[in-house]
Amino acid sequence: MAKKESERRQARKERQRAAKEARREAEAQAKRRRQVQMRIAGAIALLTLGFAAVCYWVLDNRQLMGITLLIGGVLFLLIVLGALASGVQPRDRTRAGSIDYGKRD
Repeated sequence: MAKKESERRQARKERQRAAKEARREAEAQAKRRRQVQMRIAGAIALLTLGFAAVCYWVLDNRQLMGITLLIGGVLFLLIVLGALASGVQPRDRTRAGSIDYGKRD
């Protein structure tokens, strides 16, 4: 009987270690993903400003510059907001007691 309990305890410790390792790997992957997203956002911002400057000074076209800034700004905002949203932790809804249905008649 003591042998079974020892085996169960050992198996539980192994599962906990594996869960901790998986959680650590997921956090590291999420951090790398956010870094890549921020680098892409920076590159889009620089490319947008560079292309807008070329449109304004070289091509002497203010409308094309405005369209470039508008499209680049929207892309930049989408990527930055996506990177910020990926860092938000979801709420724990695993237990039935955590759900509030409001008043019941």
